[in-house]
Amino acid sequence: MWKQRRPGVRHGWLLPDALLALGIVALTILLAQQALVVTQHREQIQTAKLRQVRARHDHALLKWAAVQ
Repeated sequence: MWKQRRPGVRHGWLLPDALLALGIVALTILLAQQALVVTQHREQIQTAKLRQVRARHDHALLKWAAVQ
């Protein structure tokens, strides 16, 4: 009814395989997190630049309106 396993055949994950898989998962998570941080940083820089441009434009419009 029950079959014995052959001595040379291994079933399941071995410790080095599991550690390799865990390392790959950890590296993937680390790279994804780093990509998010870089994206957020670039977005903040772009937002700051757009606010500066908007403020300069608004100031120029106010000067123009004062002259009119």
